[in-house]
Amino acid sequence: MGEFSDTFLDLGHDLAKRAAREQGGILSGENPAHFDTANPIRIWIIQLILIVCMTQGLALLFAKIKQPRVIAEVIGGILLGPTAFGRIPKFSATVFPPQSLPYLSLVANIGLCLFMFVTAMEVDIAVFKRNAKKSVVISVAGMLLPFGVGVAVAVPVYHEFVNPDNASFGLFLLFIGVAISITAFPVLCRILTELNLLGK
Repeated sequence: MGEFSDTFLDLGHDLAKRAAREQGGILSGENPAHFDTANPIRIWIIQLILIVCMTQGLALLFAKIKQPRVIAEVIGGILLGPTAFGRIPKFSATVFPPQSLPYLSLVANIGLCLFMFVTAMEVDIAVFKRNAKKSVVISVAGMLLPFGVGVAVAVPVYHEFVNPDNASFGLFLLFIGVAISITAFPVLCRILTELNLLGK
């Protein structure tokens, strides 16, 4: 009986060591940022912590100059992207490997859908009816001015950098003008929500 117990305990210890070895992690010497398709949650958690810390830190700074939190989020994305931190060797390949971006994008789209749904529930249609004329004038002016600036900028850009065989002049002007004049709707919703302007 004692020999059987010892054998059973030895087998249990071997299985425990094997499970711990297969689990991996920092203590076992593995790179926690290594992307594994069988376990994508690990790199996703690292990305989430980095994004939240970056945006919250910037939000505290921008709150002192009374800027919406969404501005800090946009700037945080720029800093974590190829413009700033992405220039650090192997930063993007390690923290934001291309294979992990679909998972991050999926969670971001789910969060965006939920946010837009909650925002729509807070909208008071009566506010838009009372300020219909002002809303139309401001919207048109807010689109025409950036559209004109975009077209003006697109003219020298087209002649300097674009091959006429790849894109027509008119379509290029239209594309640049529309791209500059359209405000990202989710960003606008974030600003209106934070300033409590949807229900007033």
